Amino acid sequence: MMNKFLVFLKKLLINILILPYTILKFINNIFNNNIRKVKFSIKRKITFNYIMLYLISCIFTLLIVISGYLYLEHKIFIPKKINVDESLLKECTTDLEIKDTIRKIAVYRDSDIIIAELDDNIVYASDDNLFGIPYPETKIQFFEFIKENKKLPYKDIISLNNKFHKIFYYFNVSSFTNRTKILALLVGAGELFGLFIIWLFGSHKSKKVLKPIYTMTTMAKDITIYNMDARLNISEAKYELKDLAYTLNKMLDSLKTDYTKQKRFVSDVSHELRTPISIIDGYASMLQRWGKKDEEVLNESIEAIKNEAENMKDLVENLLFLARHDNQTLEYNIENFYINELLNEVIKETGIIDKKHIIEHTITPNVLISGDKNRLKQAIRIFVDNAIKYTPPSGKIIIKSYKADAGISISIKDTGIGISREDLGNIFNRFYRSDKSRTRQTGGHGLGLSIAKIIVLGHKGKIKVRSKLGIGTEIIITIPTSIPN
Repeated sequence: MMNKFLVFLKKLLINILILPYTILKFINNIFNNNIRKVKFSIKRKITFNYIMLYLISCIFTLLIVISGYLYLEHKIFIPKKINVDESLLKECTTDLEIKDTIRKIAVYRDSDIIIAELDDNIVYASDDNLFGIPYPETKIQFFEFIKENKKLPYKDIISLNNKFHKIFYYFNVSSFTNRTKILALLVGAGELFGLFIIWLFGSHKSKKVLKPIYTMTTMAKDITIYNMDARLNISEAKYELKDLAYTLNKMLDSLKTDYTKQKRFVSDVSHELRTPISIIDGYASMLQRWGKKDEEVLNESIEAIKNEAENMKDLVENLLFLARHDNQTLEYNIENFYINELLNEVIKETGIIDKKHIIEHTITPNVLISGDKNRLKQAIRIFVDNAIKYTPPSGKIIIKSYKADAGISISIKDTGIGISREDLGNIFNRFYRSDKSRTRQTGGHGLGLSIAKIIVLGHKGKIKVRSKLGIGTEIIITIPTSIPN
């Protein structure tokens, strides 16, 4: 009997769900096919999503309420009614009283009632016409019975005249479903009221939520290359929007830093080019005036123009190197070679070129590494040349190499003028010179250390600088024996 009732309950719930499901599907199709084609604001889309989620929750709420009501009706309310009816029937002493009580209960319950013995032999009925109606025992008969008689059967066991009997209720389906519909309407009305509240206040709430975005948009419009200091206000934003504003502010900080570097770079390049161009222009004027007659002026002008042309060529090559690095197109030709042989080459070449300084060296032999031999030689040459430039004549340049845990370490130490604490953090910046008074005397463009750093880092190496004014500087570069992937 329980299975039959559950089958009926399932069928009833499916019918209840069909209508709202169809409506929800229709709304969803409109949203997918039409609304996405319309340029709605984020505020309206959020409000619409609120409504869609609310409709889905309403359907499930309605389903749960009706299911709970039907379950309680079957498990609690009907058994309670039967207990009441059983107590009334127990008070009857004659068959006439029992029949009369059954008829009254049937009218009150809006149902037909049959009482039978345990062997299904009918003994009492609320209506004499019911004596010819067998109780359905299969699902097919169950639904046929409901369809033909519009009755919902329910069976239980009661004690009557000190003897157990079966009692059959045939509840009126229409009244039963009417109560369910009334319950559904009440729940639906409450949900529609909630939907109205969402529609009424959802737009305002969405606007409040999106207010920080509107503020960010307004402030972002004020940020230009002429106003790089403006930042988004994160005080009004919360949660993800606050993270977004913080990220955008960090991006703006990076953009400002890069833009400042770019401006300084262009200014420095212009400055570096202005001097050789002015020199070339000056000597060209001398040639035009006196060079044809004065051989000494001619030779001096040619030599000066040649030197400045070489100087400009070096500058352009350095700039191209930096540009390839910035564009991530700088390539390294990796090969296996002995770093001690490379260091000995640099020491030998330095001794030939420079006769004013004492070159001391201690090189660890037979150290095989993987890297770009020419690039690493260029970097080491830059560090050695820098030590020579800022070390007075008769000063010492000490070059050492030794094995370290991370690979091979190369130390280039001088007894030069040293670097101040203020300048130490900037020596690898492009076009930076710690001693600007020595610009023309020492030569260079302030790009050497920047290039050397790029080469060392490109080989996954590290650079350590120790310096003290008046005592000297030591640069230690550590390069792994093989470049990690």
